[in-house]
Amino acid sequence: MPADQKLYLRPSVVAQPLLHRWYAWPYLLAPHTGALNLRDRLLPIVDSYLKAPHIHESVTADPHRYGAPFLDPQGASHEDVQAVRDTMAKDGQAKLQLAEDIDQLRTLLRESALGGPMEPLYPQVPEALRGRVELVYDTAHRPSFRFFEPLMYTSMAYERHGQCVSLSPAPVPQPFVYSSPVLPTPERLDINLPFDSPLWDELFTARTTPVDVPQLAERLGIPDADTLNFAALFHDTPPAPHTPPPPGEVRVRYFNHATVLIETSTTSVLLDPLIGYTDDGHQHFTFDDLPAHIDAVVISHFHSDHFSLETLLQLRTRIGAILVPRASGGSLPDPSLKTMLHALGFPHVQELSELETHRINDHVEITALPFLGEHADLDIRTKMVPLVKSGGRTFLFATDITPLEPALYSNIPHLTTTPLDALFIGLECVGAPLNWLYGPLLESKLPRDHNAGRRLKGSNAAQADQLAQQLNAQHVYAYAMGLEPWLKHLTGSDYDPEAEPVKQAAVLTELSAQRGIGAELLRDQAERTWSTLGPTEL
Repeated sequence: MPADQKLYLRPSVVAQPLLHRWYAWPYLLAPHTGALNLRDRLLPIVDSYLKAPHIHESVTADPHRYGAPFLDPQGASHEDVQAVRDTMAKDGQAKLQLAEDIDQLRTLLRESALGGPMEPLYPQVPEALRGRVELVYDTAHRPSFRFFEPLMYTSMAYERHGQCVSLSPAPVPQPFVYSSPVLPTPERLDINLPFDSPLWDELFTARTTPVDVPQLAERLGIPDADTLNFAALFHDTPPAPHTPPPPGEVRVRYFNHATVLIETSTTSVLLDPLIGYTDDGHQHFTFDDLPAHIDAVVISHFHSDHFSLETLLQLRTRIGAILVPRASGGSLPDPSLKTMLHALGFPHVQELSELETHRINDHVEITALPFLGEHADLDIRTKMVPLVKSGGRTFLFATDITPLEPALYSNIPHLTTTPLDALFIGLECVGAPLNWLYGPLLESKLPRDHNAGRRLKGSNAAQADQLAQQLNAQHVYAYAMGLEPWLKHLTGSDYDPEAEPVKQAAVLTELSAQRGIGAELLRDQAERTWSTLGPTEL
């Protein structure tokens, strides 16, 4: 190519953020939760594989056991897996020490914080936590501690040296991200830069603005041996210009799972972005279908199918503000999304408390409603149900909630007295048990029946229909059920007509039809439009 030719990053290029070779999901990114997950989840999976690879190969060959904690090497040798294990232990030393120190602090409080003052215990706090925690009692005099979370990201346990982005020329099938590391392959180009580096913005801006590829390769530190592979990730074809809806129209595009874009001719709101790539064999919206500027990105909660660093990192320069739910303030199972995003290099992050509203202009606003369910009854507050008003239309995104207490929404002023244009609600009514996600964070194990009973589940059809009636929803959309095959490595599932959530979607459609209300299951890609309403029509 000519030396002065500027090129675009191909829309098929996959960019996966990795931490110690594992996909960077949120409870791994936070130093304190990441420490426990590294020690008690990730290393044991790798060690189990190294001891008995045949067992793991047998399980991963069974499609019905996809998502189980068994490693799929995807052709890597035993030595390759051992090398990754060695790197995890070496580069994760500070995290592993932090995990031990958290255990020691729990023991100290259990044995010594018996109702008396905490002051004598501070000198006994383990080294990795000194000056980074507050020791407290609750009102029943039970001891606990909370993290000063911004200080955890300045500690050695926030291992920026373990961060990299792995580039692939096109999407390929992958194992489940909670069960297998992303092992090096000749097709992957791994760039070892921390996630907060502005150089990532230069790379991902190339999706819409051409760049000088050799100069960018030099700035990114691409070795000479990899420059041809890096150059192959670019081409000279500009993306098609984004076309917003015409004036007088509100357009809602379903990208996949819980990712929905709401646009007027002048504004855009993107919810729970988890964007797919081209050339994966499926028809769906991609990065090319996003506007050049997104006024607000809304994250409903902390789970990895709703908070995707992979997507957010590629959109960092295009986002006006990221709206996240307010965290509890330093508890172990409830890290702050705002603090994490700041550490990851996102400057414009706003927390929304329950019933707090962010206004983009006079016609578009986002309100955080309370979120019940799906978190296995843990005290996790980093969650919200976004209520989006755009062009006079109102949309509620109930993602993974379980409407355990119908009185909740009746207590919110005007919510049940004004018609709702559309209710989007998840029907993952089975869900995984508590230990599946939160096991490494628990101080002690639960009895099997309690662990199985406390599930990460959403609504069933009857609950969703009851909520739709309560909110006077004019349309109902079942979504956020992990049905898209290109997201299977992130959601752990894909479309199965015999799966209970899919069956519940059919029941919901029938229940809604009996009331004269349209309902449908959203899958792969969809677009719906509403006319805007002026003040006199509201």
